[in-house]
Amino acid sequence: MPRAAMLVSLALIGVSLALSAWLYPSLPDVIPTHWNINGEADGFGPKGVAAWLLPVITLALLGFMCLIPWLSPQGFQVDVHGRAFSVLLVALTSLMVFIHLLSLAAALRPGLEVGRAMVAGVMVFLGALGTTFRGIKRNFFIGIRVPWTIASERVWDDTHALAARIWVVGGFLGAVLAALGQTLPALILVVPMALVPIVYSFVRSKQLERLGQL
Repeated sequence: MPRAAMLVSLALIGVSLALSAWLYPSLPDVIPTHWNINGEADGFGPKGVAAWLLPVITLALLGFMCLIPWLSPQGFQVDVHGRAFSVLLVALTSLMVFIHLLSLAAALRPGLEVGRAMVAGVMVFLGALGTTFRGIKRNFFIGIRVPWTIASERVWDDTHALAARIWVVGGFLGAVLAALGQTLPALILVVPMALVPIVYSFVRSKQLERLGQL
C-alpha cells in the first residue's frame, strides 16, 4: 500500500473522530444523516451512533482497499503503488470525511443548507477519480468495468482515456453548477459521465473486431 496516501487518509479519519469527540457534548440528541435533492434533511440518527458512524465506515473502507491486492485474481491486480490508487484512496477518504463534517455542521445549525455543498463535494470526487483513469490497468474493482473493457486491454485503455476527459470536465462543471445552486443539473451530468464511456467501449470493441485487431 502507498504509505503516504495511507497516512493522509488515516490523518483525515483521525481529524473527523477528534471533531466528533470535541463537538459531542454540543450536538443535539438527533443528527441529520441524509438529505434529499433539495438539500432538505430527510434522514436522522441518534448522536450516539451518527457522530461516529461515517468515520468508522470510512476506516472499514480503507481496510477493504488494503485487501484489494489479495482479492484480485492473477492478471487483473490493481497497482496499489501507483499514483492512481493513491489519489483514489485520499479522494474517497476526503469525500467521506467531508460528508461527516457537513452532518455535524447541520446538526449544530438546524436549517443550514448543505445540499449544494454535498453535491459539489461529490462532483469534485468524481473529477478527481477521473484523473486516475489513465493510470489504471484492467481489474475487477476500479474503473469502467464492463464486458468489452475486461475482455480487451486495448478497449480498456481507449475507454479510460476518453472517460478521464469526460469525468474531469464533468466533475469540474458539476461542482461549479452545484456551488451556484444548480444541484439538479449538476447531478444530471453524472448520467452522460457514466453512459458515454460504456457505449464507447462497446462501439470500440466492435470496431476493433471488424478490423481483426481483437
